[in-house]
Amino acid sequence: MNVFRFIWGMFFRLFPCPVPTGLRRIGNPDRNSPVLVTCNFYITVRRLVRILKGLDLWLIVADSKGVNVWCAAGGDEFNTQSVVSAIKTSGIGDLVDHRKIILPPLSGPGVRAKDIRDQTGWKVRWGPVRGKDIPLYLKEGHRRDENMKRVTYKWFERLDTALGCLFPFFLIGALGFLIFGRHLFVDYLVVGTLCFFIFMLACPWLPGRRGLTKVIFLDVALGVVLIISELSDLHSPFPIRADLIIAMAVLLVYGTELGGLASTMPSDLDPFLARLGIGAIGNVALAGTVRTELLNEFRVLKYYRDRCVRCHSCVEVCPQGVWDVGDDKRAVFAHKGKCTACVACLVQCQGDAIQAEPNPLFSHKIRP
Repeated sequence: MNVFRFIWGMFFRLFPCPVPTGLRRIGNPDRNSPVLVTCNFYITVRRLVRILKGLDLWLIVADSKGVNVWCAAGGDEFNTQSVVSAIKTSGIGDLVDHRKIILPPLSGPGVRAKDIRDQTGWKVRWGPVRGKDIPLYLKEGHRRDENMKRVTYKWFERLDTALGCLFPFFLIGALGFLIFGRHLFVDYLVVGTLCFFIFMLACPWLPGRRGLTKVIFLDVALGVVLIISELSDLHSPFPIRADLIIAMAVLLVYGTELGGLASTMPSDLDPFLARLGIGAIGNVALAGTVRTELLNEFRVLKYYRDRCVRCHSCVEVCPQGVWDVGDDKRAVFAHKGKCTACVACLVQCQGDAIQAEPNPLFSHKIRP
């Protein structure tokens, strides 16, 4: 069963892979040990337990419908009520003397820290973005440096997330060639695999900030090669035309989905589907959500500095480092270009200083 879950969680990450919710003992925790909260996605829990080996703490696995933290928070599956329910039903209040929980900051779009405190009396601390930094975070007295607060998209992170989310598309393509184009089946496997690794490894250096922009650059380059090969009437033992077309097609799929995989990039596919009026696909809400309306520029993020209560929630929870702290200790909307519309700052702001307001040019596009 665990082998099946591992394979499913690793290669079919677009689909839920749940584990039981509830309280877990890590090591030999006591009444002063830290309390961590995570989602009930199998791969997340499995990796986290391995990382935390040798530490003494309590781990609450909250319901996220078997989806990872980032996607579940964005899809309102890992939300305030999930955490409130987990705290109340786990019995953790009888096992520790403090009332502090550590949440993954990528849950910020779905779990509102102020509401957790109001409904349970537990104060939220935001832990590191990456699980591997938790031991150092705890050792440093629950202090995070900038590196612990911000997302990255290094080569191994790109391959890990992309492999888990793009494999189903690759498999569908393989089945299609196996049934309708068997003579190109091997070409598809080779070309599709090469394109996957080349694109995922090279994407930080490709022009553009969005996945679709990056892949269009590659597709245009391959299109030029295709035209040249057609005009030059090259004779080759390999089906160059078919291989180039396969490469262009699979790259388009990879690039379109990239923004949904990387927390460092705004999504391309979600706002497009929202424009088509598609309400949701699986756990991902689309049309009518603040996130897609921001991405489609139907709304704009506005900041009213005079309303800022200096809670610094936006600074602490933003995975991109969009917000800074000014000399007067109020937040500063310093790096707007980095914003990916994850809405974490909007959810966490305690003074209603951050608003997603209708864009006058597209106000008719917003659902009442």
